[in-house]
Amino acid sequence: MKKKSFLLLLSLIIVTSSFAQLKSPNASPRSNISQIIGLVSINLDYSRPSKKSREIFGGLVPYNKIWRTGANNPTTISFSDYVKINDQLISAGEYHLYSVPTESTLDLVIYEKTDAWGSLPTFDKSKVIARVSSDFIDLPNTVETFTISFENISNNGSTLNIMWDNKLAVYNIDALTKDKMINNINNVMNNNPSSNDYSRAAMYYFEEDIDIEKAMEWINKAYKDSDNLRYWHLRYKALIYEKAGKLNKALEYAESGYKRAIESKAVDGINSLEIIYRRLSEK
Repeated sequence: MKKKSFLLLLSLIIVTSSFAQLKSPNASPRSNISQIIGLVSINLDYSRPSKKSREIFGGLVPYNKIWRTGANNPTTISFSDYVKINDQLISAGEYHLYSVPTESTLDLVIYEKTDAWGSLPTFDKSKVIARVSSDFIDLPNTVETFTISFENISNNGSTLNIMWDNKLAVYNIDALTKDKMINNINNVMNNNPSSNDYSRAAMYYFEEDIDIEKAMEWINKAYKDSDNLRYWHLRYKALIYEKAGKLNKALEYAESGYKRAIESKAVDGINSLEIIYRRLSEK
């Protein structure tokens, strides 16, 4: 009898335990995005509700009231270094991201991180780090699930896009890369730079069109013509010499690089150097 009672109790525990472990889909699943923009690492953590045939702006998300910019916990954003959003300076740190919609705009509020859950009834002005605005853009299609993304990424910045239903709001992020890079390059060049340092500095000046003569000087220090250069070294030299207007020398580097890429059976190198070689041959 005791054995039967024990087995019955054990079966009840197992059944109860299995029910306690039941999982169900989250109506607004959490999403985490990590994006490097220039020299800045940005992390975004937010929940993504879906439209589900509901009226969104002016309905589920009321006009002129604070919205958590998602669902559940407030949206969180962090920056590893200072940036500008719509020309407002924001220091490195982790923040809550709120917004306030109107019929035609979406104000984005970078807010000191607190223990608050969900939306706020009012803002504490002392905790507002920045408040920036974007006009709503009407989309030709419906975005079912709330989406925040980083788009149009370059060395210097990106856009922060917020989309839901048929609305899009766009904010400009300036990663302030140029000032940081020039300062970093100057520091490195004064402290026994390596070949890689010279190469990276040269390519940055080339890509940002800062000082092509200096880029040419640095790429020649990185990769001397007397060295046994790899095809990608020659590609860099061809591009920089082309921008400097030294077309004959650029063509020479492109042709040598193309041949070495073929020898190495490097498909990407073959394709890129063939394009450069053909372009220079036609000039």
